Amino acid sequence: MIVDLRIEHEPDETNPEKVTIDSRMRAVLARAYINMPWAHLPRHIGLVLEYGMNVEIGFGARELECAPVSEIAKSVGMLRDRGCRITVHGPFWDLCPGSIDSAVREVARSRLGQLFETLEHVRPDQIVCHTGFDPRHHRGHRAAWIENSIAAWEFFAGQAERIGAPLLLENVWEEDPALHLELFRAVGSPWLGFCLDTGHQNAFSRTSLASWLESTAPYLKEVHLHDNDGSFDHHLPMGRGNIDFDYLFRFLGAHGLRPLVTLEPHKVEHLYESLQALSRMESFFGFL
Repeated sequence: MIVDLRIEHEPDETNPEKVTIDSRMRAVLARAYINMPWAHLPRHIGLVLEYGMNVEIGFGARELECAPVSEIAKSVGMLRDRGCRITVHGPFWDLCPGSIDSAVREVARSRLGQLFETLEHVRPDQIVCHTGFDPRHHRGHRAAWIENSIAAWEFFAGQAERIGAPLLLENVWEEDPALHLELFRAVGSPWLGFCLDTGHQNAFSRTSLASWLESTAPYLKEVHLHDNDGSFDHHLPMGRGNIDFDYLFRFLGAHGLRPLVTLEPHKVEHLYESLQALSRMESFFGFL
């Protein structure tokens, strides 16, 4: 699918209430990335262009199979011409690079291989993937799972180095940072790092945000921002749940950490709400 950015776009109809983007909200947009599944980009392109939004483009299996890389490259190039910076989120559904089943591992490696072939034409700032580890299923053969995973992430960290974009592993179901730390230390590549998802940590982890930050700080290169009350991964706007974002940004600022930050709203109105919340957060501007 080609997103033709050369044509004049109509006023954005996804903002029916005409939310005013003030100077502080614009300052947030200048620093943050906004998650954007590739399939949703045409629907929201007016909004992206109007504010020059930086986007984290999500590629799933369907896009990697059906979207010609030449069309992806053309659309990405036109976004960049408008000043938009780009990161990429890779496919994750049912992918398990650490599986004890060699055929399952091969499927995961093949799909991730498709991603990296596409990234040759995108050249994003960073690449985010999931480990695929689920303690409910994999706890019983954790050591073998990690050993199998190391081979995959060693290979793709090499691919990331060749492309020139760090590969980051995001927390999802992991109950603590130990698994990520084992992978990072075993692979030992500066091109493999960590993406902290605040919503996942709050909903699924048994370990505090402070512990995650303290232990993963040397590898932390991106933070995903969305909120929940700890009961499930609701992807609420910031301020609607109980995540202590002030603590997060104070920690990052105090330790001189400058990871990329990505907002992950699932509704357009949630994007505005999170932008407003961040614009009122002095700790965020201190982090900047």
